Amino acid sequence: MDHAPLPEAAFLADWTDRLRASADRPVVGILLRGSHARGAATAYSDVDLDVLVTATAAPTPPYDARRAYLAEVDGRIVHVSVAARDVRTWVDRLGEPAEWAFGLPVTTPARLLWADPTWRPRIDLPVLCQPADQPRLEEFVATLGKVAGAWAAADPLGVRLAAADLARLCPCVLRLANPGVRVASRLVAFAAALDLPVAPPGYRDDMLRCLGIRPGGVAEVAAAATRLVAGVLPLVRPYADRIAETAGPDLALALGDGRLDRYVAQLSRAVGDGAQVPAPRAGQSVTVPVPDSAPSAGGSAGAVRPSRLDPAIAARLRRTPDGLVAAVVRQHDTGEVLMVAWMDDEALHRTLTTGRATYWSRSRREYWVKGATSGHHQYVRSVALDCDGDAVLVGVDQVGAACHTGERTCFFTELPVTTQGAIS
Repeated sequence: MDHAPLPEAAFLADWTDRLRASADRPVVGILLRGSHARGAATAYSDVDLDVLVTATAAPTPPYDARRAYLAEVDGRIVHVSVAARDVRTWVDRLGEPAEWAFGLPVTTPARLLWADPTWRPRIDLPVLCQPADQPRLEEFVATLGKVAGAWAAADPLGVRLAAADLARLCPCVLRLANPGVRVASRLVAFAAALDLPVAPPGYRDDMLRCLGIRPGGVAEVAAAATRLVAGVLPLVRPYADRIAETAGPDLALALGDGRLDRYVAQLSRAVGDGAQVPAPRAGQSVTVPVPDSAPSAGGSAGAVRPSRLDPAIAARLRRTPDGLVAAVVRQHDTGEVLMVAWMDDEALHRTLTTGRATYWSRSRREYWVKGATSGHHQYVRSVALDCDGDAVLVGVDQVGAACHTGERTCFFTELPVTTQGAIS
């Protein structure tokens, strides 16, 4: 895409003078924001200007006015969008989440065009930052209730609208389990929301379907909305304390004891069998089904599930007939052996790229993230491939117990070792 040059200095200077002269309150600063400040504008982009005026003493209502202008420049019409706010309101808005950012924190460039000398040190900011939204789990789950209610009322448009709202809420909840990311524009926020590395299987497709970007029938949209909620719950369960801060202790307890999962299963039944997701029992290890199934036991040697693993790494693996390699897990700094599990190509890819140890359950034929339910996370520090390519050594920072019995290591049972004769 061809980007338009930054508006000429004379153009910006002219508009700065005009806005200062026409304001009904003393102006303390004027900033250029949006795509022109980011260097991403096209020939069709608006010129976004913030006009900051003096604040009056409380309880006077905040000053917040918008004006639109169409200016002729070199034979073309340019849309100049002006947001005028009192400086106190402007600063307060920087402390609120951006509505367009899918709940993610924002860092966006700005350019100060003019400032009163007294105010310049406080508003001459090269970037403007806004915080992430709170994890709105209650609203996230309640919106699934709206999907179910619209389905029960035979209201297909209601299903689609509620599912779109649910998808826009999903990243602010899922952000709890993911590395930090900052965004500078709506498009970057959208891409970041879709690419969160710790997410349920099928997350990207389900988000696109709920948002209406990927085609799908009403039943498919309702099923996608249910999968999003049911898949996110086990991933954010370890962060119940953060949920309690915003939604209260009971919802946090319900997240831990299984009531919330059962409620989601109840809602899923309302939209038909295609959207149902089994609810785990309290304390049960939670895994998420793999789309498109997996090869049956005894398949061809080296069979693999669809995966995003680097082909160069995949080519070095020597897999079992089920497409697996052994994963020996140890504490990264002490060398203590903690457990042995199994990985396929996709589990290895997720382990390498998300920083969370992810395995394949041979009995349940599902992926599982260590600590997603128990809170006993394994934060990956290193992964090494053995000389034969049939095992990996995973160095982790283990939180709590590695074994499902509650022991620190799965190797806590000592066996008697007897030898015949002395060993010299």
